[in-house]
Amino acid sequence: MDSLWYLLFVSLAFSGYIQGTNGAVSFGQLSDFMASLWHSDTNAARSVSVNLQGHTSTGSTSDRASGRLINNVDDYYLLNKPTYSALVSLLNNYNRHIGSSEYSTSTERSEITHFLDVISKTSVMQKAHQFLHQHGYVGSTWSSFETNLREIWFETYPRHGSTYDSSGFEHVFVGETDTNEVVGFHNWIQFHLQEKAGHVNYMGYIFSKQPRVLGVHFEWYDKTKSLGSFMYGTSPEYDMAMFTVCYYARRNQGCDFTVDGHNIHVQTYDTTHGGGHHLGSAYLG
Repeated sequence: MDSLWYLLFVSLAFSGYIQGTNGAVSFGQLSDFMASLWHSDTNAARSVSVNLQGHTSTGSTSDRASGRLINNVDDYYLLNKPTYSALVSLLNNYNRHIGSSEYSTSTERSEITHFLDVISKTSVMQKAHQFLHQHGYVGSTWSSFETNLREIWFETYPRHGSTYDSSGFEHVFVGETDTNEVVGFHNWIQFHLQEKAGHVNYMGYIFSKQPRVLGVHFEWYDKTKSLGSFMYGTSPEYDMAMFTVCYYARRNQGCDFTVDGHNIHVQTYDTTHGGGHHLGSAYLG
């Protein structure tokens, strides 16, 4: 977001509201809701910590971190929790190369259904549904909301050209590789698993903010992500809820709110490639 647009956005936000697609959600309403969401994240991995090591920049080619970024993850306990396990089962269902078609097997489609089912039982996703329904963005039933989630997160679309090679979930939670770079990849669990497997080389941090927001520089399969951002220690349902609410309430805009006095900025983009509305990207800034 450029500086002039950001100043305009902040002035509108603090003056009362930003108009959404189907209604108005004020800065205060969004902040109150996001704070409630944060404190309702009972599945959060609060013990997880990070080893920031060296500070770097987006244009750097130097590796300023000799060790791994994410620490203190009890994989056996954490990754067997229902929503974590359901998320992990989805991570290997995608071809990371942009330009390569995505094909879903019946098993993979069942895994999506299972993931949506288990997150629907969490207070975090229930709160997100209630908030979006209250403000006129989605219908009153979970089944209608699940249809929305499938469309914006899981339906495939062409990221470049005409090949159906991407989806909102793949881009944000899994990550993709273009010709010379990594795109997307905004989830700490995927980062941890790929770092542990030796596929991610963490090269240093660009920013670190409260609560638990990082901007990092890394390589994934020898391609560079100049700035990748994510919250760490959050549950899969929290990330899904936060990005989904921002997608509806601040689509194609900055989504600014506060949690416990800390300013948080989320950016979402919509794409209509392939028909319908899909999440093009969602990330923290």
